[in-house]
Amino acid sequence: MTAAAQPCRAADSVLAMSFEIRTLLREQIPACRQALAAGFGYDSDPDDEAATERFDAIFGTERAFPAFDGNEIVGTGSDLELNLTVPGGAQVPMSGLTIITVRPTHTRQGVLTAMMREHVDRARKRGEPLGGLWASEVPIYGRFGYGPATLMHGIKFDARLAGRGGSEPGVTVRLAGGDEAETVLPQLYNRAMKTRPGMYKRSEDWWKYRLFHDPEKHRDGASALRHAVAERNGEPIGYVTYRQKASWDLLSEGELRIRELIPVDDAAYRALWHYAANIDLFPIVKYWSNPVDDPLPLIMRDGRTVVTTDYSDGLWVRLIDVADALVKRSYSGTGSVVISIADQFCPWNEGTYRLVIDDGTAACEKVAAEPDVAMDVNTLGAMYLGGRDAVSFARAGRIEGDAAAVARFGTLFRSSPAPWCPEIF
Repeated sequence: MTAAAQPCRAADSVLAMSFEIRTLLREQIPACRQALAAGFGYDSDPDDEAATERFDAIFGTERAFPAFDGNEIVGTGSDLELNLTVPGGAQVPMSGLTIITVRPTHTRQGVLTAMMREHVDRARKRGEPLGGLWASEVPIYGRFGYGPATLMHGIKFDARLAGRGGSEPGVTVRLAGGDEAETVLPQLYNRAMKTRPGMYKRSEDWWKYRLFHDPEKHRDGASALRHAVAERNGEPIGYVTYRQKASWDLLSEGELRIRELIPVDDAAYRALWHYAANIDLFPIVKYWSNPVDDPLPLIMRDGRTVVTTDYSDGLWVRLIDVADALVKRSYSGTGSVVISIADQFCPWNEGTYRLVIDDGTAACEKVAAEPDVAMDVNTLGAMYLGGRDAVSFARAGRIEGDAAAVARFGTLFRSSPAPWCPEIF
């Protein structure tokens, strides 16, 4: 049992049930997988040793914090050791919250709150100033201090209308086999990761068990993953990973489903999109997570045909240590702002902070001063990566302060390129 895992009892439930947070043992992984599958509505095979190996490699046991009622797992939860790119290119330790479920018999009885408390307390002890997650349901995580820090577009276009043809001078694109892809793609990702806030570092196990793990049941009737690499003078400068799904009527209406498009420069970006638009028999191109500042319509002959099919939040961020997190990113220009933060779930963050920025570099301290702006910590989490508009939050009543102070705060925090997280965890 962990230090924070004392037995809990739901006092407000009609039928009160006890539970406790315990450290997960390796032999309990199959049961944890079963509980997780039930929570998300799919089936798992408890005797699948390969799945147990993948679970152990990705989530481990030391960072898991399941809830038990007796010997039964009634809540699942874990966090991942991640390093997040923030404005300025620094990599900041982030506790990536994941696999959160609560059995229906135990909802509304404090199980989730107890697991969230375990999560932030552990992260604080480890010195991880940030928490991150992808929210399954929006109303849940704002009350624990998380805010949506990245946005994304789902896009779709018909390459026959958008404009086939074209290439990028000096850049070629070729298919890479599995063995080569396993070497080249992580190297390219690591280069691109430093240029975009919201991306996070991937471990070797992450690549092996998540990115290159490609079972047929995950393909939705489409092909295995294909990997295409852009090169300049023989040097790889970007990649696109995708599936193909054939469809025939009088003409081919095949789909190209992009999983990830990662360039390290603009020429690679253009070359990879030209490649995606020029695959015969697969004119319908889809990408589930395109950055909101992506210029794709500008490189197509008819940019209007690039349709946004979804507009959604992506990575949510929580400042577990406000002062430490604020000094680890860079800012736009020079200036200062005094920020009042409310944080009921992590009361050590409550207070007023003076943020002084000199040529992008920040110093931060708690002060007893009148704030220029005031907000809840979940709003600060949404603003942290520099992709949200402070004036919009003020109009929504989420930031308090006069117009000039809100504008100054927003200008200092704004970053370019827009933050983007290319993968759910």
